[in-house]
Amino acid sequence: MKQLITVKQNSTKELIIKKSRFIADIYPLKEEQEAKKIIENVRKKNPNANHVVFAYTVGLNREIQRMSDNGEPVGTAGKPVLDAITKNNLINVLITVTRYFGGIKLGAGGLIRAYSQSASQTIENAQLATLVNYDRLQLIFDYSLIDKLKYFIEKQKAVVMETNYQTKVQAVILVETSDSKNFQKRLIDLFSGRIIVKKINEEPRPSIIENE
Repeated sequence: MKQLITVKQNSTKELIIKKSRFIADIYPLKEEQEAKKIIENVRKKNPNANHVVFAYTVGLNREIQRMSDNGEPVGTAGKPVLDAITKNNLINVLITVTRYFGGIKLGAGGLIRAYSQSASQTIENAQLATLVNYDRLQLIFDYSLIDKLKYFIEKQKAVVMETNYQTKVQAVILVETSDSKNFQKRLIDLFSGRIIVKKINEEPRPSIIENE
């Protein structure tokens, strides 16, 4: 299976190329509407910029891909930024490159190189994260099992997302999908069937990659 990579948090990288300032920002995304809001905010924060170029992808298979040259010659800005995203196998990310013109024209080839370099360097500067699939499970059990179950969950490196105390305890946990079936079997065997386990859904979540 191809590794899915995103960014953990926002990151910025600025370059000066022939007196023009290129400010590249990268953002993690969950949905397209989020990208639109960020782009709007970047433009508001940089009212004197000559161009705010962007490219983004949304979806595990990049079902949504958008880019804009924002007044630069067609194909010289948005596409190099999008190419940097796909070349690095990133998903669910937005890159904006804000340009302040320095008075020296770069030409089509120079613009392509400048925007490609800006996008690539902000990716290199970012904290990357793999997307790992997790099963979200609901556990229902008696109060008498709380301490023993808590110890078991910590030992198995599962993550407790929420706990509700009603007639019985209801906990929602995350377990890596690749280990979910074995986890559930160990859980049921250890507690002799005294715990009800229900799978709610499966979801990708970021796991940090250490930059070299």
